[in-house]
Amino acid sequence: MSRTRSLTVAIAVAAVVLAFALGIPLLNKAVSPTVDVGGETFTLQGVTLTAPAAVRMRPGYYQPESGRVEFLVGDAEVDIVVAGPYGFDAEYLADEMARLLEAQPGVHLTDPRDCAADGVQGAGRSFVTETGAGFACAFVHDDVRAEVTATGSSLDSATVDRIDALIAQLSFEAA
Repeated sequence: MSRTRSLTVAIAVAAVVLAFALGIPLLNKAVSPTVDVGGETFTLQGVTLTAPAAVRMRPGYYQPESGRVEFLVGDAEVDIVVAGPYGFDAEYLADEMARLLEAQPGVHLTDPRDCAADGVQGAGRSFVTETGAGFACAFVHDDVRAEVTATGSSLDSATVDRIDALIAQLSFEAA
């Protein structure tokens, strides 16, 4: 085999490998099926949540053993993480979340945000990114904390209202 032909074969093989390495994850995300989970109840570390109508989820994004769940509300992603024990209040947790958000490139915090779950008042902040907007809410009840982060390319008022309805379903009674 000549040197030119060997080089051509090597480049072709590298191109195919690169196409699979980059293309498969993008294709998977683009065609990843979602399921309507409206009305279903999820339990995370003793905290329950019943998803309102028109809330969707990608299969595999409910991980009760690690206290995580991710929902899709319109084009927005809503990530909820629950853990315990936690010895500080919601304001302190919101400040910690804000510090972590600010450390990410292209994220700028904006206004404080009111956050409320089922009978539990939280604290939060809104933010903007290079690709959109979002907000974070922190809740603490007894020694259980819940962190909610919502992001999207554009969060119109109707989507924010639907996300707030989802957050309002967080119930710490079982914790």
